[in-house]
Amino acid sequence: MTAYLTQDLVLELGDETPEDTTMNMLTFRQRGTTLVIARSPLAAGQTLEALYQQQLAQLRERLGAVISEPQPVSAGVDHGIHGLEVSLQFKRGEVVSYQRQLAYAPSGQARFVAVSYSKETPLEAVDLAHWEAIKAGLRLN
Repeated sequence: MTAYLTQDLVLELGDETPEDTTMNMLTFRQRGTTLVIARSPLAAGQTLEALYQQQLAQLRERLGAVISEPQPVSAGVDHGIHGLEVSLQFKRGEVVSYQRQLAYAPSGQARFVAVSYSKETPLEAVDLAHWEAIKAGLRLN
C-alpha cells in the first residue's frame, strides 16, 4: 500500500501510486516573500536539464519572463542536492514577481522539484540572504 506524508496527515491510497504534482506555499508576511515547492514527474528518459529548459521557455513565451541562464548549484546541509538555479522576473496581470528558483531531481527518482523564493518587489540583500539560508538548510527525506 502506498503511503503519502503531508505536514498534516498520511493518506492511505490503496494499491495505486498517483503522480505527485503537489505544491506547497509558505508565506513570510513580515518579509513580503513567498516560498513555493512544486513537484512533477520526469518522463522516462527525460533529464532535469531538458524539462527545466522547456519550462523556462514556456515562462518566457507566456509571461515574457526575463530569466538568467541556469547555473549548476549544490544546496542542502550536506551540499547533497544538485540542481540548477535561476533568477527570474515576470508579470502576471498587474503583479510583478521577482524570484530565485532552485530546480533538482531527487537522486534515484523520476521527478522534478522546483523551490521558488519570490517577492512582488525586487529582492534585496536581506531577501537574498534569507534565500541562501533556506537553500543551505535543505534536507532530503
